[in-house]
Amino acid sequence: MSVMFLRDQVKLLEQNGYEVKIVCNNDFDKTYKDMELDHIPFEREINITKDVSALYKLFKYLRRESPDIIHFSTAKAGLLGMIAGFLSRVPTRIYSIWGLRLETTSGIKYRVLHTAERIACALSTHVVVISDSLEEEVVNNRIVKRDKVVRIGKGSNDGIDLEKFNPENIPSTQVETLKKELGIKPDDFVMGYIGRITKDKGSNELVEAFEALSADHPNLKLVIVGDFEESDAIKQENIDKIHENKNILLCGYTLDIHKYYRLMNLFVFPTYREGFGNVSIEAQAMGVPVVTFDVTGARDTLARGQTGIIIKNKSAAGLAEAIRHLIEHPEVLEKMAGASRKFITENFDKVYIQGELLKFYDSLGTPPDVEPEVKHT
Repeated sequence: MSVMFLRDQVKLLEQNGYEVKIVCNNDFDKTYKDMELDHIPFEREINITKDVSALYKLFKYLRRESPDIIHFSTAKAGLLGMIAGFLSRVPTRIYSIWGLRLETTSGIKYRVLHTAERIACALSTHVVVISDSLEEEVVNNRIVKRDKVVRIGKGSNDGIDLEKFNPENIPSTQVETLKKELGIKPDDFVMGYIGRITKDKGSNELVEAFEALSADHPNLKLVIVGDFEESDAIKQENIDKIHENKNILLCGYTLDIHKYYRLMNLFVFPTYREGFGNVSIEAQAMGVPVVTFDVTGARDTLARGQTGIIIKNKSAAGLAEAIRHLIEHPEVLEKMAGASRKFITENFDKVYIQGELLKFYDSLGTPPDVEPEVKHT
């Protein structure tokens, strides 16, 4: 999935004289279109035998290709990539931290993940973080020293395409057809969620808050766009509610998500850990206010009180209270909706973020086919 976030960055670098090669695990269920990939069998979870095998293959790959720069993201690939890059003497080794899994773990697993992050950062030459609060988290947890940390622009992993995520560019006929298919009526208030259905994403609290609000607001609908994950499964009773409650509309995973935001009055993002939170800025770009928990990354995606609400109390009750306030004060919701797209345009425009990314790459050395005097510093 990481590759999908990187497509535009790869094109940007290639257009500016860089030769780029992409390495990831082999997943034939995904379509990468015009991107060519080299496959190394990374595993998301800890598996000593497979991890050592992947490390060896990655080391051989880097020795053969002899890159000037490597840039790895996600915890496992980052650890193996930084070790292999260090051993194969790649001069510039960038590790991107998109989030910290250790934030929602404890005990031995926490110590293992913390150690792995520290090793990856120690073997890197640069550590890219995608939000202000993530930078504070990695520095305060002694994972990396601040002088090695880089943040591109205001954050995010690639900014947002303001043409794609523009409510004016979604034909009203598409929206009306989708509403009809889902059974959404003109006077319904629609809460929306897009993402994996897991404990860490706050899916239990999402369902429980919706249940609590439904008694007083029978016209309330919950649209969920995403799939269940067994590795971090939510309560069985909440799985049953999602399947059985006629006002909870489960739409499943799709790449064509921008039109779903047009159904929503409010986007609900009750995540327990996040590096940033692209869905939050996508929603706001579509003019949809956001309610989220006060957690790393997520709090950086909105203007507190202006484009949404940040909830200190990470619970179903706290979530329900914030949503209830916006349902019962439509003038507040409308004001937030009006400010949302402007906030995203000013801070997370993909064109700006990619320009800053290119400056970062160019600062690492003389760019290919570019004279030294025009190099960004």
